[in-house]
Amino acid sequence: MFIVIILVSIATLTSLSNRRNAQDALRTSQAQFAAEAGLERAVARLWHQVLASAASPSVTAYAIELNRMGLTNGATIASLFGEPQSLGDGSSFVVRVSRQDDTSTDPDAIVLTLTSTGTLADGTTRRLRQVFRVERAFFPFDYALLTNNAECIFCHLDVKSMDALRGPPTSDPSTWWRRAKVGVLESLIMRDDEEAGVVHGSLVARGTVSQQYSGTIGPSNRYRTTMNPGDTRIRSTDPISATPADCSIPSNCTTPQNLYYNYPDSNNLSAFGNRFPDGELPDSFPLPIPDTNNNRLIDDAEWNAEVSSSLAGTNESYSAGSITAAMRINPLGSIAWPGGGSLQTQTSADLGQNPSNVILDGSVVPISLRGTVFINGDVVIRGRVRGNGTILARNNLYVMGDLTYDCGTEGTLAACDYSNPSRLPQLHLIAGGNIVVGDYMTIQSDIESLTPEDMLSTNYNQPPISFCRANPSNTACALRPRPNLPLTEITNFNRRELRRYLSDNTYRPRFYTFGEDVVYFSPGCSHQPQPYQDYSTIAAGAKVSFCQGDRELSATTLTANQVGSILARAARYEVTSSTFNNAVLKNLWASSMNARGTDALRTDGLLYSANAIFGIAQRKYPKLNGRWDLRGALVAADTGILVPGPGGSAPGLTIYHDNRLRPRLPGGQQAQLRRGIWEVVGQ
Repeated sequence: MFIVIILVSIATLTSLSNRRNAQDALRTSQAQFAAEAGLERAVARLWHQVLASAASPSVTAYAIELNRMGLTNGATIASLFGEPQSLGDGSSFVVRVSRQDDTSTDPDAIVLTLTSTGTLADGTTRRLRQVFRVERAFFPFDYALLTNNAECIFCHLDVKSMDALRGPPTSDPSTWWRRAKVGVLESLIMRDDEEAGVVHGSLVARGTVSQQYSGTIGPSNRYRTTMNPGDTRIRSTDPISATPADCSIPSNCTTPQNLYYNYPDSNNLSAFGNRFPDGELPDSFPLPIPDTNNNRLIDDAEWNAEVSSSLAGTNESYSAGSITAAMRINPLGSIAWPGGGSLQTQTSADLGQNPSNVILDGSVVPISLRGTVFINGDVVIRGRVRGNGTILARNNLYVMGDLTYDCGTEGTLAACDYSNPSRLPQLHLIAGGNIVVGDYMTIQSDIESLTPEDMLSTNYNQPPISFCRANPSNTACALRPRPNLPLTEITNFNRRELRRYLSDNTYRPRFYTFGEDVVYFSPGCSHQPQPYQDYSTIAAGAKVSFCQGDRELSATTLTANQVGSILARAARYEVTSSTFNNAVLKNLWASSMNARGTDALRTDGLLYSANAIFGIAQRKYPKLNGRWDLRGALVAADTGILVPGPGGSAPGLTIYHDNRLRPRLPGGQQAQLRRGIWEVVGQ
């Protein structure tokens, strides 16, 4: 009997304990529900209501509203809603919020840490914590290459996502690559029946894609993709022919395609359910700095407004930052790389508000970058880079050597693991003028007699067209009596701008010049280099051809009135630098090349030019062998790049798209809220 009584007592106590535990768990759950209700109420208060009260849906306006309610950077509000907020079941909650902005990103992000305590009538509590990040929602930039006009670049091009650096895709879906995309807003020319490379994803064209020699609409028959229509990932690296999808018939573009024609703009989306069929393609080329007066130049007022707002912390695109590097500012006399000397820390307050032509050298000590640094002039750069930020040059930006990320700390250099991009630095190189990468100085690279030493010598730099017309026996002019690739591209782009003006006399043309204040344009319709004497200047009687590829459709002759109007309206951009002239840049390039081994030219980061990007890696220069490895993205209104590869079908320019990098689109930076996962931090 005694044993029975003990067993009954134990069972009774266990039952009571289980019931009590169940009741405790129930109360804790009810308190947690109250705490969760507090977090949801905080979303309505701190996001929807604050944003609705702001002057605009921007992060800056949002921050101003937070300041007005007393939630300034570094501040804490112990009870967001004042008195505990009662719920219908007798429970209540109190929400504590602290603000500590994150200045490690570019631009800064507002970080709010919320602690919501739910309480029952009997005193049972539960505390939850959640982090809100309010940051700029950049244009959804899915493009490894975005351009208005492109020539030559689709010669042995290979475009893929950074996923490719993890290894090839297999039958395991976790190894499949994200798609890479190329966007063309106006025109893309490929050479007929020549190796045009591979895009491991889609080519999105609103403008025309045509073949150079015949003018045939459509890509080269040797252009390839690895994406099957309907797929959203790259499952195999086996190249296939592209399948054109003409979006003028909307039903053609209801599923992902590998080649789009007539891609709609934002004014023609009704037939596509009011959304882009496969991601946004800008209606027009996005400028890094607003051209408020539409003169296609960065005027003093436009530049100063952008710099001043950045320094004041009110710029929607560029948060104020700093750069520490071996640098030379407005150098005089003999100009050379600083190496590890002249280490300085500078901000936009000095470099952006005063005329500044700067050499940045990370070859010995990595360049350290945080936020945005405006530089009011030309920039020459090479070496290693750490940090997350933007260098924005008002004029031209010259990459004269390898430019790669460094993942070391302090004085220790360390290579980065590119298979995990989330841990990599982020570099945005932006030019209000042009970006030039590589040896654009040397006369054309197909001259067999040039040795590697010749190609690094200033004796074989490309002269201006006027010089060679007047001095045909000059060594550089006579050795190959045609301009090199960059100068040829300049004249081709100028011809296109003339045609646009002649089709619409309200158009403001943009012309490029090379070492002289004379605008030359290509004769006829050929896109290949022509004898110097054949190039035309903008003068009465000059013939301008209207072309489809190299095929002439019609032609017109400039009148004196047209010439006056064209030259009065035109914006001009000089590709060469008055401070870092071509002889200086050749010597800087030679120094970089002599110090490196034999491998592809390496560039990490976003290259973003408001105008043109010119780049070349000569096949006949053995240290590069016609190869360029870009790990980032390339954005330019005009793209004149030739990287022919070592020969055969081997790639020349390989772009590994880093989708973390975003062009800064002024006026388009709306605030977005990112909520972290809440966690239990106490009873």
